[in-house]
Amino acid sequence: MILTATVYIFGGLAALATLLMIFQRDPVKAAMLMLAALLSTAGLYLALSAQLLAALQIILYAGAIMTLFIVALTATPAAWRDKPARGGFTKTLGLAAAAIILTELLKVSAVLKTVIFSPKFTETGTLDLARALFGRFAFQFELLSLVILAGIVAAVALTSKRSAA
Repeated sequence: MILTATVYIFGGLAALATLLMIFQRDPVKAAMLMLAALLSTAGLYLALSAQLLAALQIILYAGAIMTLFIVALTATPAAWRDKPARGGFTKTLGLAAAAIILTELLKVSAVLKTVIFSPKFTETGTLDLARALFGRFAFQFELLSLVILAGIVAAVALTSKRSAA
C-alpha cells in the first residue's frame, strides 16, 4: 500500500513537473522543472528498491546532463525575450495534438492492464528486465518516459524557434 502510494506520488510529481516544463516560457525555469522531473524519477527508482538506477539517474541525468543544459542556457543570448509570442493557432494545435496522444496512451494502458501474461511467457530482453525491476508498474514507467521525452522535445522546439526568429 505504501509502495503504491509512493510510486503514484513520485510519478505524479514527475508528470506535473514535465507538464509545467512544457508550458514554461523561461528556459532556466524549464530546466529546473526538468531537473525536478528527473529527481522524481530517481525517487521512483528508490521506492522500487532499484538503488543503482536511482544513483545513475541522479549522477548522469540530474547531474551531468542538467549541468550541460544550464551552461548552454547561460551562453545563449537573451535577445529572443523581446520577440512577440506566437499565434494562438499554434498553441491550440499543439494542445490538441497532446490531448490526442494522451488519449491514445490511456487507451493502450487500459488494454494492457487486461492482458494476462502466461507463466510460460519467456521472452528475454528489456521486457523481462522491466518486470523484474518495476513489477506491475512497468507500463507506467514507459508512459513516464514518453512524457519526459515530450517535455524535452517541446523545450527544444520552443527554444530553437525563439532563437532562430
